[in-house]
This record gives sequence, structure tokens and C-alpha cells, in this order.
Amino acid sequence: MNCLNCKTCESDCQLREVDTPSLFCMNCTPSEAPCLKECPNDAIEVLGGAITINEEKCDKCRQCVDVCPIGAIHI
Repeated sequence: MNCLNCKTCESDCQLREVDTPSLFCMNCTPSEAPCLKECPNDAIEVLGGAITINEEKCDKCRQCVDVCPIGAIHI
């Protein structure tokens, strides 16, 4: 779930559970990205210097979510 329970948006919240994992991150260098190292399905990929999730490979195990240092991954 992506909701932060901040209560700011109440019923109009845009951060609800999503069916499609999302990520386009340039915070970590690919060689140091914990999500890329942690993914058991090799679903975390590098695209033009950004780290992304290959939706076809992702089984939504959330291991990448647990290791992301900035909370950028939403599944």
C-alpha cells in the first residue's frame, strides 16, 4: 500500500494500493542500488541510467520495497 496515512487528502488520496509496480529512480547508482541487488526475479533494471521495474518479471514480493533507502518503490 502506498498510503502514508498522513490524513492530508482524506478520501481523495492519490496514494492508494496499486496493481502495477512503479519506479523511475536515479537516487542510487545502479552498481550500488540495494533494490537491484535484492530482487530475486531480476525485475529491477537500468534504463538510461535510471532504475526501473520490469512489470513482466515482477511478482510483487516487495523485497525491493524493504531495502529502498528513500522509499521510492511502490507496489
